[in-house]
Amino acid sequence: MIVVLFGVAASGKSTVGAMLASAMNCAFLEGDALHPSANIDKMSRGIPLTDEDRRPWLAAIHARIVDFVHRGEDLVVACSALKQTYRQSLADGVPITWVFLKASEDLIRFRLENRAAHFMKADMLASQFDALEEPSEDAIVVDASLQLDIILAQILTRLTDAIDLRIAPDLHDLSSLVGAAMVRVIETAVSDTGQCSLALSGGGTPRELYGLLASRFRDQIPWQQVHVFWGDERYVPADHPDSNYRLARETLLDHVPWPDANIHPMPTHFPSPEMAAQDYERTLREYFGADGPRFDLNLLGVGSDGHTASLFAGSPALNERTRWVMSVRSGTTPESRLTLTLPALTQSANIFVLVAGSNKASALKHALSNASNSDTYPAAGLRQSPGRVIWWVDQDAATQLASRRFEDPSSSEEDGR
Repeated sequence: MIVVLFGVAASGKSTVGAMLASAMNCAFLEGDALHPSANIDKMSRGIPLTDEDRRPWLAAIHARIVDFVHRGEDLVVACSALKQTYRQSLADGVPITWVFLKASEDLIRFRLENRAAHFMKADMLASQFDALEEPSEDAIVVDASLQLDIILAQILTRLTDAIDLRIAPDLHDLSSLVGAAMVRVIETAVSDTGQCSLALSGGGTPRELYGLLASRFRDQIPWQQVHVFWGDERYVPADHPDSNYRLARETLLDHVPWPDANIHPMPTHFPSPEMAAQDYERTLREYFGADGPRFDLNLLGVGSDGHTASLFAGSPALNERTRWVMSVRSGTTPESRLTLTLPALTQSANIFVLVAGSNKASALKHALSNASNSDTYPAAGLRQSPGRVIWWVDQDAATQLASRRFEDPSSSEEDGR
């Protein structure tokens, strides 16, 4: 997630930004530090900057933002970005969550007059407010006069409702970004608790990702301390071409030193899928206990019809609130499936939703829309999770979203004041 805090000088964006980055455990970028020396000299002499003065400054910030997006890492940025055109420049090709620190002119004048170290003079205050265009976009607006801990708490609360969208040029780059992000999540979980619980998905989208985990990222993952589960399964034999387990085994499991005792596939050998669902729920309860399956990382996808795992529109499983695993009918071949329910999926600490291909564009748009519900577009239900949900999307799948282009840092403009 890229979070940009903006406001006039002395609104507190640098202090709050640093606090927010610490709370999010991510990097912080002080946008004002990227001003060319000529800009700083002008402001220190009380000369307002022109749009042309700000152009290289905006370009420098934008390049940093794109670099973090390309690496799939979170970043908090503090900068003025007073005009809508400046914010459009920063958001060119990248999804940004905006936080506006709103302050009165009297408050800002008081702060500037009592901050001798700030390079902006108080007599430039009028030009700041003249240039300010309050956000018409969907921004988080916070009163800058509040205590810092209250401001931080309000931002963090609102960020839980924000959509963390990562857009890559194609499935290859997307798989690379997700693989690197998975390594970080696994390392953190193992460092914190000594082990990591991972749920895999099926379908064609994660195939390349699994291959990268077994090759490029193989030596970066402590396989002995990772337990693997599945979010859904077609009710076919384990060696069947449609088996999600078989996909994972052929692309990943057979190529890494994963202990057999750490691999927990959904069973498909019982006389009925209902019996298999009950058995897998027992497996989850043995590992997680009675409170629910809180996976450290859950990989999921979105079908062209908006389903996720094997939760399809209109399925009774969407209304399930107590069972963790259910037998369902999909309406597609093979019809009989096992799936984790939404209460089981959404308890995960981290959910990575992988979406690739133009045939998924409409489903993705609806899954991310506030007007959608999980009965019609089951993937929308993942947004209920109190954990971290990241939507990893390739450019083809993002064609119906507002921010849909990926820009290379070498060719993009940057952010400014």
